[in-house]
Amino acid sequence: MTNSSRRIVLGALGLGIVVMFALSIAWRMGDHPLIRQRAAQTSAAADAPRSMMEQGADSPQGQAVMSLMQKMKDNPNDVDTLLEIARIFAEQGDNEGAKSMTERALVAAPSDARPPYIMGVLLSREGAWDEAAKQLERSISLKDDAATRYSLAVIYRYHLKQENKARENYEIAARICEDPALASMIKAELDK
Repeated sequence: MTNSSRRIVLGALGLGIVVMFALSIAWRMGDHPLIRQRAAQTSAAADAPRSMMEQGADSPQGQAVMSLMQKMKDNPNDVDTLLEIARIFAEQGDNEGAKSMTERALVAAPSDARPPYIMGVLLSREGAWDEAAKQLERSISLKDDAATRYSLAVIYRYHLKQENKARENYEIAARICEDPALASMIKAELDK
């Protein structure tokens, strides 16, 4: 290789390195996919609805929760307040928050049939059918109720595939039911 060809090769390599360096800096500073993606995520996060806790007193639900939290501060074991907060959280799609409040209600009032019923409903939303059934059975053991038995029978029939337990709960629910609309739903299930 001659001196002139070496100079041409070294010049080309040097120019290539300078161009790569300049493009690298421009890419890092400019409009490349990572920056566009980060900007899109930031924009989407800004446009996304805020959670109930972030909303604070801005929304009616936020105001209700703040009021209930204040009430709970005065009486942390008030089952009605805990279950009302759980209901609001569940309506907002915050199943974990609803379960947390319901668990507190379970501890605060172990002989109240409402907390295990609500926990059963919340667990069924997550597809935890065995646990949901156990909570509904616990609720029934505290206070027999046609609606709770109907819910339990649905879980047994359609999710746990235990037809005998489903039929037993439908039959008991039919005997104790006082609501005509629920009675017709129970009858329809018994006729299957």
